[in-house]
Amino acid sequence: MKKPPIVWCVGGSDSSAHAGLQADLRTGQDLSCHVQTIVTCVTAQNSKVVQSVEAVSVTMFDAQWQTLLDDVPPDAIKVSLLPSLALVEACSVWLQRIRKNHPRVSIVFDPVMAASSESGNRLQQSSVGAALLANLLPWVDVITPNAMEFTALTGLSLDDSLGPPLKAIQQTLFAEGVCPHALWLLKGGHDDSEQATDWLLGRTSITGFRTQRLTVHNTRGTGCTLSTALASFMAHGYELLDALTMAKAYITGALKTGVKIGEGAGPLGRPGWPLQIENLPEIVSSDGDSLGTGVAFEQVDEQKLGLYPVVDSVEWLALVLEQGVQIAQLRIKDPDDPELEDKITQAICLGEQFDAQVFINDHWPQAVALGAYGVHLGQEDLEEADLALIQKAGLLLGISTHGYYEIARGQSICPSYIALGHIFPTQTKQMPSQPQGLKRLEHYATLLHEHFPTVAIGGINAERFPLVAQTGVNSVAVVTAITQSAEPEAAIRELMAAFDRAKGVER
Repeated sequence: MKKPPIVWCVGGSDSSAHAGLQADLRTGQDLSCHVQTIVTCVTAQNSKVVQSVEAVSVTMFDAQWQTLLDDVPPDAIKVSLLPSLALVEACSVWLQRIRKNHPRVSIVFDPVMAASSESGNRLQQSSVGAALLANLLPWVDVITPNAMEFTALTGLSLDDSLGPPLKAIQQTLFAEGVCPHALWLLKGGHDDSEQATDWLLGRTSITGFRTQRLTVHNTRGTGCTLSTALASFMAHGYELLDALTMAKAYITGALKTGVKIGEGAGPLGRPGWPLQIENLPEIVSSDGDSLGTGVAFEQVDEQKLGLYPVVDSVEWLALVLEQGVQIAQLRIKDPDDPELEDKITQAICLGEQFDAQVFINDHWPQAVALGAYGVHLGQEDLEEADLALIQKAGLLLGISTHGYYEIARGQSICPSYIALGHIFPTQTKQMPSQPQGLKRLEHYATLLHEHFPTVAIGGINAERFPLVAQTGVNSVAVVTAITQSAEPEAAIRELMAAFDRAKGVER
């Protein structure tokens, strides 16, 4: 079997197993990771009270790090409760060493600072707070404080988290170069609003992850679970925005499945891989707006899905439609092509002639003006396009996505279909992201099933085509599998037959 990603969790042992390292272990296992632990303290606590906290010695702390490193390095590290200044300083030394010798290891810092129990016992010495940023921030990728922790660390308030105050906070956090590459995830949910928004602040970007507030009681370990889920998804190789989108979806599922154990608040549930679209967060800008137009686009006719050729000329478009293809895309890369409008007009006529769904790539103003059936846009085009105008003109809209974050961002538009890519390395264009592969594609298809039609795209040749079709997508886009074939007509017919076989369809 393939070795699972290894996640190191640095934190305290919770005897109630509601939070702490015990919650970390359950989360990592739920997400197909192998969690190894570095214990910073042992606590005596239950669902109601923290009775006692006892820190480990620096000698024992160092020994745990060294012993694990002597065997196998981690893929990601989550650091949480450090109860003493000596352990903060020791942890800083180890993270610096990891950053130098294993630069690809992702590091998440969840600054557990709560003084918090009915007994009055503290989880952390009062002298630790000021040392956390100076010692740990230079070495971490993302820090995940709640409102109280953020104020304790920085002296800044999150009482009003929308608009200019966020930008002012951003400027303050990054003004003096304290954190050269760390991002701040400022966790929401601390007020009484109907929605909760976590804000990811980078040096030049602000992104919101908004969810509906859930009225639930069993919420112990929420911070531990979110940060460990984030580290786990990063250990699986997901980029930060995708990993965070997934972690937010995971925590929503975990809150919905919390368990009543003990007289106080119980622990979160462990809902498995995030495959429920209703749990995805809404992606919003710093002013709280999403891409959504407020009106859904008409969805494609799923009976006409299957093989989806993407071609760069009217001649190729005519050829594929003549073979019985019922959905295709005209992709003309040159925006200054003097014959652009004429080619789009011909494409529209061909779609009508063959009763096919023909999408125009990128050139939405011309597509709207000439009355095209539909337009296909990439993520960068969604920022510039007049989506309301496209929808009002009656065009269908297909969008490209490259992971969970862009799926969550794009679903607010309610597009006609969602393209998922690139699945394999592609010859037709330079891609900023890594190939998704079949396993991720299967997850995306499950996530979107019965919500949005899906199209797989990117590097799909004739040999890979049946495997892609079996993942559950509604359609498979190809380029060179047709245009570079010695017998394109025969290639088209075989690909159409291969799709039908994968779906168990007889024609």
